[in-house]
Amino acid sequence: MPLKRVPGTLAVLLVLALAGPAAAESLAPVKIRYCHGYGCKMRSPVIFSSGDLQTLKRILDRGKASPAAERAAISRADQWYERKAGAATGTSKDGAKDTYELFTPLSEIDCVDETVNTTTLLEMLDRHGWLRHHKAGRPANRGFLIDGRYPHNTATITEKASGRRWVVDSWVRANAEPPDIKPLDVWKREGGRRG
Repeated sequence: MPLKRVPGTLAVLLVLALAGPAAAESLAPVKIRYCHGYGCKMRSPVIFSSGDLQTLKRILDRGKASPAAERAAISRADQWYERKAGAATGTSKDGAKDTYELFTPLSEIDCVDETVNTTTLLEMLDRHGWLRHHKAGRPANRGFLIDGRYPHNTATITEKASGRRWVVDSWVRANAEPPDIKPLDVWKREGGRRG
C-alpha cells in the first residue's frame, strides 16, 4: 500500500510511537487487592477503570507546583481512593483508629490494612509517573506496648529533592477523611491512640 494513501494511519502510528507504551498503559484498567478485616484477613478485588485512573491523574496534576502541593493532592487522592474502595468492599463505614476486638467485623480496617492499602495507592501513582516531587516509600512503624505506646504502622512517601520521609497515615481518621501527612520523625515521636 503506497504511503500517500494512508496519511491518517501514519499520523496515528507516529503519535503512538512518540507517546510510547506508557501512554497506553496509563489508561489500562488496574485491579488491586484491598485489605480489610484486620491484618489483611480479607483481600477484596477493586478495579480502577480508565476513567478512575484519569480522575486520580487529575487529582495529582493539581499538586505539581511544589512538594507541599503534591502532599495535599496525595491527601485528596487517598480520600477518593478510600471512597471508591469502600463502596466496592463494604468498608465505607470504617471508623477512626480501629483496634482489634474479639468479634471485629470484616468491614473494619486496622492500621496494617490501612498501611497496605495506602502503600498500594502510592505505588500505583508512582508507577504511572504521577508523583513528581515524591516517591512511594516503605511502611514505617512505632510503639511496642512496653514503651507505653500502642503499636502502629503507616505508609510513607519520600520527597525526591530533600530525601525527607513523610507519613501518609489514614488510620487516624474515618474512611475517606484526610489522612495525617507529616514528617516521619515527628510521627515517630508521637504515639498511643491519640495520634
